Amino acid sequence: MTAGDRREEDVSLFAVGTMLLRNRWRIFRWMLFGGALAALLVIFKPPQYVASASFIPQGTDPSRSGLAGLAGQLGLSLPTSGQTLSPDFYAQVLRSRMLLRAISRQTFTVPEMGGRKRSIQDLFDIKGGSAGEREERAVRQLMKTVSTSAGKTTSVVELSVSTRWPSVSLGIAAALVDAVGEFNQMTRQGQAAAERKFVERRLATAGSDLRAAEDRLQNFLQTNREFARSSELSFQRERLQRDVNLQQQVFTSLTQSLEEVRIREVRDTPVITIVEPPSVKSIPESRRPVPYTVLGLFMGAFVGALLAFTSDAVNRRRKDGDIEAEEFAGTLGQVKGEMLGRVRTLKERVRR
Repeated sequence: MTAGDRREEDVSLFAVGTMLLRNRWRIFRWMLFGGALAALLVIFKPPQYVASASFIPQGTDPSRSGLAGLAGQLGLSLPTSGQTLSPDFYAQVLRSRMLLRAISRQTFTVPEMGGRKRSIQDLFDIKGGSAGEREERAVRQLMKTVSTSAGKTTSVVELSVSTRWPSVSLGIAAALVDAVGEFNQMTRQGQAAAERKFVERRLATAGSDLRAAEDRLQNFLQTNREFARSSELSFQRERLQRDVNLQQQVFTSLTQSLEEVRIREVRDTPVITIVEPPSVKSIPESRRPVPYTVLGLFMGAFVGALLAFTSDAVNRRRKDGDIEAEEFAGTLGQVKGEMLGRVRTLKERVRR
């Protein structure tokens, strides 16, 4: 960087500083306006009541693990859909459209409204459009009110629902916990049904193999009644007997596995462990006025500085005789005058 470039940079920085100091009161007013606007939005924001719940999904069924081991010994593999699902999966399921769409069709009794029943669309004031469009808007609104998290080490899935009504927050949280439990149960029952079909096919094949092995042994014994006198025939008989024993063991194991998967297919025991049942806080969630007000102050200062830069640039170009800048300044003054005129008219109407 040359000395001339450094001087130009210093001059530009001084020009920026001079411009900001010259418009300090404008920037300050905008900063106050931004902070006041943010504070008002926070103050008049409806209170939000948070309901929370947490649960732990159960792991893979031990009986299925035994069945998978048996299938491995036979050189086969079961469908991998029965693997333990991660907590992150359940956190995503809780915010899935499938579950939220079902919740959006429910009605809740709202004690805060005199015990009247209200649907999700009525509570969130969703009107207009077709039934499908209203349902889609209700789902999007539910996505904003529902938040989830999953513990990597504890495997605990946490759920929270925030609405203006404590009873509605509690009702949605309870409905989501019940829905994810039903989803998990239906998924496992579907897996058990697929396993049952697999075991039934294998059992039929194992039964045929067992009968074939028994028939071979029976034919051997019928044609070789005095096999004990020959070492070769004795060896062949032992080999056929081992084949029968092996096929009988496979057949017995598959029969036991078939009974197990039939039981799991109709089992309706809970498949999630509730750590914290759905509950709602009696006090509304903090509105956090300080952070929002500070953010409003910064945003107001930014807008004020931006307007100051724009005004300074327009004035400099007007001094240089720029026609476009002159037209822009004239149009801006006209718009400002119209807005001030409307404000005065509104004040007069209010006074009357």
